[in-house]
Amino acid sequence: MQEEQEYFGHSRQDVLAHVPDGVSAILSLGCGFGQMEKTLVDKGCSVVGIELSPEAAAIASSNGLEVIAKPADVGIKDLEGRQFDCVLLSDVLEHLTDPVSIFKSCVDLLAPGGTVVVSIPNFRHISVFHAIFIKGIVPDVEAGIFDRTHLRITTRKLIEKWFADNNINPKNCHYNLPGRLQRAGSFLSFGLLNEIISKQVVLSGTKA
Repeated sequence: MQEEQEYFGHSRQDVLAHVPDGVSAILSLGCGFGQMEKTLVDKGCSVVGIELSPEAAAIASSNGLEVIAKPADVGIKDLEGRQFDCVLLSDVLEHLTDPVSIFKSCVDLLAPGGTVVVSIPNFRHISVFHAIFIKGIVPDVEAGIFDRTHLRITTRKLIEKWFADNNINPKNCHYNLPGRLQRAGSFLSFGLLNEIISKQVVLSGTKA
């Protein structure tokens, strides 16, 4: 249960920081336990979560979400005809076999002027270079950049391309730098090292 809590139960304040004030209808793909989304529910937002795990979906429902316990593509089809002010894609796209079409389908559900927030593992991190090109291995781990359930490599520029391809105007980009060393490296390099010292990137944009 502890492992599930760590995997499904994150409350991502860095993602929530990109959600504009005044939104009322939110779609969260891969909502897990809905811990992050509960913050929005408590503010009066209506949140729909799509979650494949039945156990996680049940907990998300108890947190006030309207939950669709189905695969991403099927759950999105169930929402045809509905519209959202904000779509949250928090560390989910890298787990999908066809993230490009899923991203497009989510954007189709977004109202004009609505916000999409994407969080991804950063495959340009220096640990990727070290593991693959120095040590010659691909680590098999439970979580992080080399999470064994990842099906797609993701980078900031890749998401920016998907934004451009789907008429999303980039708004913000945030590099997660949790440690003092990373923050010092960012400061001393005037942000130039962010791309290789941040393991996670959060991007947001608005639909044209």
